[in-house]
Amino acid sequence: MNIGFMKYHPLTQFVFFLSVLSVTMLIMHPVFLVISLAAGSAYVLYSGGVRKFLRIFGMTAVLSILIIIINCLVSHGGITVITYLPDGNALTLEAIIFGFAAALLMSGVVNWFYSVNKILTSDRIIYLFGRFSPKLALLISMTLNFISRFRTHLSSVRAAQYALGRDVKNGKPLTRISNGIRIFSAMIQWSLENSVDTADSMKSRGYGLKKRTCFTLFRINARDILTIGITLFSDVYIITVFIAGRLDYSYYPYFEISQSDIFTISVYAVFALSCLLPLITDITEDVKWKYIQSKI
Repeated sequence: MNIGFMKYHPLTQFVFFLSVLSVTMLIMHPVFLVISLAAGSAYVLYSGGVRKFLRIFGMTAVLSILIIIINCLVSHGGITVITYLPDGNALTLEAIIFGFAAALLMSGVVNWFYSVNKILTSDRIIYLFGRFSPKLALLISMTLNFISRFRTHLSSVRAAQYALGRDVKNGKPLTRISNGIRIFSAMIQWSLENSVDTADSMKSRGYGLKKRTCFTLFRINARDILTIGITLFSDVYIITVFIAGRLDYSYYPYFEISQSDIFTISVYAVFALSCLLPLITDITEDVKWKYIQSKI
C-alpha cells in the first residue's frame, strides 16, 4: 500500500522534509551527503518502484558527471595536483572530491524533492500556509501541480496533432519546427486559460477572505508528536555536535574530515535514523496490512 508516511499530519511531513533538506544542503558533510542520498533513494525505490528509481538515477547520474567535469574545469584550488589541463590550469584531487560532494548533494535533493512532490499534495500545502498567506499557498500548490498536468495535456495535444500529421516527428525540418511552435503555442494558451479559470474559481468560493472558515480532516496524534520530536531532537543534536567542532571537514586547500569518535558516530546514527523515518513507517504499515490480510 505504501501509504504509511502519507497518512501523517502535513505539519509533521513539512517539518521532516525541511529538516532533512536543511541539514543536507547547509552542512554538506560528506558522510551526511551519503546518508541523505542513500535514505532518499531507498524511499524512492520503495514508494515509487524500480522504474521511477531508475529514471531518477539516470537523470542524476548524467547531471552528476556534468557537475564533476564543470567543477574540475572552473575550480583549480587544492594542493594535490594530478595533472595540468591544456590551458595551463591544474587539475587537483580536491576539485574532483568537491565535484563528487556537489553531485551527491544534488542527487540527494532531487530524490527528496520527488518525495516532497508526492506526499505534500496541494490540499496539504493549502492547509499549512492557507491561514497565514492564502495567495502563497495557492501559488505553491498550483506550481507543484502544474508540471504533471502540463505533461498530461501535452501528451493529449501531441496525440491529436500526430493524428492530423502535424506532430514534431512529421515532415521536413522546417515543417517540424513549425509544428513544434504550434504545439508550444497551444500549451501556452492552455496554461494561461487554466490559470485564469483557477483564479476565478477560487475567488468565487471566497478563498482568502479573513472571515472564511476552513474544513479539514487533518488531526495531530501521538505518532505525529513523536515523529516531530525525533526530527527536532536530531536537528538539535547535530547542531550541538557541529558547533562543538566534532564535525569539522574541509575540501580546500586539502580534503580532510575530523577523526571519528563516539560523538561523530552517534550523530551519524541519529541523522540516519531521522532520514529513514518515512521508510520505516511505510514498511511497518505494509507488514501490518499483510498480517491483517493473512488473518482474513
